[in-house]
Amino acid sequence: MSEIKQDPTDAADEEADRPEEQPATETEAGPEAGSEAEAEAEADAATGSEAEADDDAADDDAADDDDPGDDPESPPAPDPLLRPGNPLQLVRGASTLATGALVALLLMALRPQYRVGVPIGIVAILVATFGLLDLCGTFDDPDDRVAKRVALADLAQPLALLGGSVLGLLASVSLAVSGYLGPIGAGLAVPACFLGAVVSTYRVGEKLGAWEKKPSGKPIPLLRRHGFWLVTLVTLLYLPALGSHSLSDPWETHYGEVAREILARNDWISLWWAQDGWFWSKPVLDFWMQAIAMATFGVRYQPGAMLSAVAEGRVPWPEWAVRLPFFLITLVATYLLYKAVARVFGRRAGFFGGLVLTTMPQWFLVSHQTVTDMPFVATMSAAMALFLLGIHEDAEREVRVYEVSVGEAKYRFSGYHLVLGMIIACALPQILYLISRNLEILPSPFSLRFHADAFRSGSPMNCGLPGNQPCGDASPVLKGLQPALQAVLWIQALGLLLYMCWGERRAQRLYFLAAWFFAALSTMAKGPAGFGLPVLCALAYIVVSRRYRDLLRLEIVAGLLILLTVALPWFVAMYARHGQPFTDRLLFHDMFKRAFTHVHDTNEGDDVGFRFYVWQLGYAMFPWTGLVPAALVAWLRRREEGDRRSDASIFLAMWFLFAFVLFTLMLTKFHHYIMPALPPAAMLTGILLDEMVQRSGARKITDAFAEQYERVLWGAAAIAGGLLVFFVGRDLAGAREGMLGPVRLLHLFTYNYKRVFPSTLDFRTALLVFTCAAALFTLALVWARARRHVVTGLCAVAVLFTAWGIDVYFVKTSPHWGQRETVLAYYRAKQEIPGPIIAFQMNWKGENFYNGNAVPAFVSSGKKFQDYVLEQKKKGVKTFYFMTEHGRMGSLANELGAPRIFDKLTTPELNNKFGLVRATFE
Repeated sequence: MSEIKQDPTDAADEEADRPEEQPATETEAGPEAGSEAEAEAEADAATGSEAEADDDAADDDAADDDDPGDDPESPPAPDPLLRPGNPLQLVRGASTLATGALVALLLMALRPQYRVGVPIGIVAILVATFGLLDLCGTFDDPDDRVAKRVALADLAQPLALLGGSVLGLLASVSLAVSGYLGPIGAGLAVPACFLGAVVSTYRVGEKLGAWEKKPSGKPIPLLRRHGFWLVTLVTLLYLPALGSHSLSDPWETHYGEVAREILARNDWISLWWAQDGWFWSKPVLDFWMQAIAMATFGVRYQPGAMLSAVAEGRVPWPEWAVRLPFFLITLVATYLLYKAVARVFGRRAGFFGGLVLTTMPQWFLVSHQTVTDMPFVATMSAAMALFLLGIHEDAEREVRVYEVSVGEAKYRFSGYHLVLGMIIACALPQILYLISRNLEILPSPFSLRFHADAFRSGSPMNCGLPGNQPCGDASPVLKGLQPALQAVLWIQALGLLLYMCWGERRAQRLYFLAAWFFAALSTMAKGPAGFGLPVLCALAYIVVSRRYRDLLRLEIVAGLLILLTVALPWFVAMYARHGQPFTDRLLFHDMFKRAFTHVHDTNEGDDVGFRFYVWQLGYAMFPWTGLVPAALVAWLRRREEGDRRSDASIFLAMWFLFAFVLFTLMLTKFHHYIMPALPPAAMLTGILLDEMVQRSGARKITDAFAEQYERVLWGAAAIAGGLLVFFVGRDLAGAREGMLGPVRLLHLFTYNYKRVFPSTLDFRTALLVFTCAAALFTLALVWARARRHVVTGLCAVAVLFTAWGIDVYFVKTSPHWGQRETVLAYYRAKQEIPGPIIAFQMNWKGENFYNGNAVPAFVSSGKKFQDYVLEQKKKGVKTFYFMTEHGRMGSLANELGAPRIFDKLTTPELNNKFGLVRATFE
């Protein structure tokens, strides 16, 4: 929070990056930047405020390693349609590519499944990616592009610190997953190791000379960088309790079970979930993220093994593994949004925008959920941010190149390798996995055979359990479209993409390529809206701003190739295997019908018209609810400025408008569907806060009427905002339709809105305190001279509210919205009295996930249930454990007949919905 203050001696440095007509980036001090005094004068004229911005002119963050050197003094000659690349490195590059690709392919084709297979495969893919980039000669850029040369030995210390931090992060998460590290230890070790990796990454860039100094020539300390403090804030708020509470039903447990079955079935194409069979409701990104993390951090995903460490005296926390990728993708999106806003409005505005987004309840709650929404929204937000960065970039500026010598070899790195490396690293494993589906390797006795694609239905080792379909062999619907043939198509698309980008080193084009990449990931997360919404916003922005020439720079052809190579392979492979039933379910039922009919709607009795998402946004954006309406209108005033700030404001406003209209028009409505509207609203609010800080105490308005008008405008907005925050907070603290307790925060991401809030939890006092504090600080914005301090106070309230929401509210409520504690109670009880567990009239999938699906599941009971219990009794089983809802324990006792002992082992205080019963028969 100290970064909000301004060092007056460096005011010119910050203002130097504000003039719209300056084509250089924030970190450059090129010829067009002019003197600091000239830059400050231009900025003052543009903003009409005194120099009260940040103390640094240089852009401050690690993402700037792709900034180039000085721009040429004269306009360059017209470029060819495709820039020529460097000569191929056939021997060196091909050997590295072949080594990495072969190791990965062999691991994929092996019939036995090894514990370290996925981690080794990740390393092999990275090696193959490096080899493919080397094969294309991309590490051999000419001398005139090199900004700095260093030897690998010069990087030894920061690289060692980086490696140690990453290993520490891997170790601490793995220890938490296995139960050797408890919630407190993991809450300290994981954030510390992650921040160590962030700092050491900065030190590596510092040695390379990647971070520019101020135009005045002074270095920028790490602790004066807004981006670093934003990353630190997100880490310290989000990481400590990330994996120390139960997965919440139904979606976290649903998707967690689908991801677990990927590993248990060793099938990364066809998805399966417990007793419901094939899973075709969502695309695959969420499940791949969780499955890769489970395998990497050592989650026991085998049947019956998820929490089996309890028998060894430890309490495992697999939640750390499955949730960590969602934290990382949330952090990337937040940081890129900060960068985009900082490029146009200054770093303080970007920091405020990131802080506002980080402290919005729906954003921080969903970031702790292993559901499809955060991968969808975060990657889409990253695409939007990269488009905004690219559209305000000099069209001909090239990225900087840094040379690292390794013995006699010299490798020259740039932002090109970051962008193309991400694309290759996501496309290549899909290609290799498709090839491996027509290849099988047995190690002992060794055999290798080629075969047509074949896969299996069912949950391995659970096939005979009630509720599970029988296991069996399956074959593709489209037998002629074999996986290896599909791989050939994607190899061609990837090769064409690399050829088109072979010699591309312009920063703007690379920003656009990265935007297409994240749009492709968003498509893999939740479908066509992942690229449709960014494309719609980009086209509308170009039309409104009349920047039609930028259409030729958006890398549309290359972007479509990225969609083909990154997003499409899984969809095609699934269609080849399962045919029309797959597309009918995914595209028409779960996408088309959700938009135009009511599918699984749980909003009975609510007004789901225009008011619905206005209503939900009030809760989703607390405590910023009072300022968001003003921020959504304030951009209209910037239209008169006719500069890039006006253009960027229009883009953010259109993003919010399109997202709001799109999801309002959909007939199926869940509270979390509106989350794509949060990032633009947060960024506009951050810009508004920055303007408030700039104008705090200022008296530079010479027109008395204009000054009075602005005072009235700000005062009215503060009063209306304060009242709005108070009424929204009152609703958050109150009951909904007779339900006990403050359940509206949970409704921002849960499914069943009729579930009763635990009577043992009372958060009303805390919520009322936060409500009053937020309302008072919002009202206090009327006081112009103290506005800077009021903004700081409001930010502090938001940060404290977020910490309380994640570490107190969410942690204490999650046991009542999940099954972890109930299953743990079974594992502890069966150590004393052994017996099988049965799920009675349950279909929440947490009972499947935490038991590795090794649980007989009776969604509906009756004769089948009674016959199964009788059969087990004949086999000599005398003690049974049953998971069920508290309200169904009476019917359970009736169906069991007359057990000698019928003990309720858990109470509503532990879990107010699900309980554990032990029944013992004679």
